[in-house]
Amino acid sequence: MFFILSKVLIILIQPLNWIVGLLIFSLLSKKAKRKKRSLLIATLLLVFFTNHFTFNQFVRWWEPESIRTDQIAEAYDIGILLGGYSNFFVRPNQDRHNFNKAADRFTQTFDLYRQGKIRKILLTGGSGEILGYAVPEAEQMRQLLIRWGVPDSCIIVENESRNTHENAVFTKSILQQKYPGQSCLLITSAFHMPRASRCFDKVGLEYMPFCVDYMSEYTSFRPASILFPNRDCLHRWEVMIKEMVGMAAYWLKGYI
Repeated sequence: MFFILSKVLIILIQPLNWIVGLLIFSLLSKKAKRKKRSLLIATLLLVFFTNHFTFNQFVRWWEPESIRTDQIAEAYDIGILLGGYSNFFVRPNQDRHNFNKAADRFTQTFDLYRQGKIRKILLTGGSGEILGYAVPEAEQMRQLLIRWGVPDSCIIVENESRNTHENAVFTKSILQQKYPGQSCLLITSAFHMPRASRCFDKVGLEYMPFCVDYMSEYTSFRPASILFPNRDCLHRWEVMIKEMVGMAAYWLKGYI
């Protein structure tokens, strides 16, 4: 039930839906005062959620620092890669793998392996479909890594988890049973690391966080950043609001 609700409620936490809803309400309202107020709130929300400078300051505060690749002096036994970097709806997809905007999670993990910073890659992530069946993301990525020259013996697959909490629980189980005492590097997007690290802390797994896919940028006082709307910020705020709601829900459920 928690998994289904988490998928359905995404519609309610999208800033663009708030703005469109207010505009429709303003259009249909028969009272001039309500019409004017709804239009004003929608305009203010649009200005706020498309302002690059405001978003950048917030995400700079949210995203944690982590070690750099050149600071890894001794290779970690296992790099734990959290899923969520694939787009299964893009066509064509029969002969290729399509990534979404979090592709850095996978590409930088592969780069860590090629540089000898991790000895094995643990892919964690099942199917996120509410209805029907889809080949788990982790299994698809295993096949891609093999095509890219990674030996199957260096790939560990956890393909049952559907969210970050289950990533941690199922990964801990695999490591305890088959790879006890291995040093681990936890790899995920910087915006997602605060929730992910708390989930892995909760199950008692020792690891070193390695953030990738940063959204934060160096502070810029250019007019384009401060004054002009940036359409990409609408999507980025949606990602961040979803993450903050997820953090609160996980706290209430006792996952973190």
